[in-house]
Amino acid sequence: MIGTLFVLNLLLTLFSLTMPLPAQAQGEQKKIIIAGAQSITPLAEQFSIKFRKDHPGIEVDVRGGGTNYAINAARRGEIDIGLITRGLNPAEKADLHVELFGQDAIILLTYPGNPISSLTLDQIRRMYLGQITNWHEVGGKNKGIIPLTREKSSAIHAIFIDSLFGKGFNGQEKAFTIRASKEKVLRTIKRIEGSIGYGIVRLEEAGIQGVKVLGVEGKLPTEGNIREGFYPLTRPQLLISRGAPTDAVREWMLGFSRFASRNNTPENRP
Repeated sequence: MIGTLFVLNLLLTLFSLTMPLPAQAQGEQKKIIIAGAQSITPLAEQFSIKFRKDHPGIEVDVRGGGTNYAINAARRGEIDIGLITRGLNPAEKADLHVELFGQDAIILLTYPGNPISSLTLDQIRRMYLGQITNWHEVGGKNKGIIPLTREKSSAIHAIFIDSLFGKGFNGQEKAFTIRASKEKVLRTIKRIEGSIGYGIVRLEEAGIQGVKVLGVEGKLPTEGNIREGFYPLTRPQLLISRGAPTDAVREWMLGFSRFASRNNTPENRP
């Protein structure tokens, strides 16, 4: 009997030694998956380079996909952190932890050589409704206005329309739709005389491309005007996660918010 118990104890000891340790005990690398708005992902990747150096055991995967994808993916648990550039409705917020970390500006752009330096919101509205059709009506050259807009599924289109007309606008824009990257938007506006459009671009980038940046209500989208709320075409920048973030996810979000507050400006944004 004693011999049998000894053998059983020996077998149990050997079995416990051969069992795999929990992931944490093995030092398994943790992975944080981040995705969302293309305008924020370069900044997120910049911060993640430093985060990886400070946390060598944590892998950080930064992807694009856009705001709408990130909201749905975060709610399904497919990503840990979403990078969002619009407000969320109550249904979207239901399962999410949401943090505001900054404001982004939608830059109003026009063709090179346009003598107009600023437009009012009412003038922009009327241009996009087809009620103002020539630049001379707002003090410019005798040249037809060619309004350019983005696809209706894009977050930037929703923010632009909401800023002009308020939520629930059911009218029809009188504008040509561009399904494109910001680089193509800049090239298109530069090439088409009479054009007006919008995008998320750096002031320096627009200048290099030769595209003119217009003020809105007399205010250019400078860092100070955006921060103080003087420039009207802005959108919130949010971090989201499914439920309250913990551990490394929480640490990444806190660190990124601090990093973004120092680097997330029209002049410094990648």
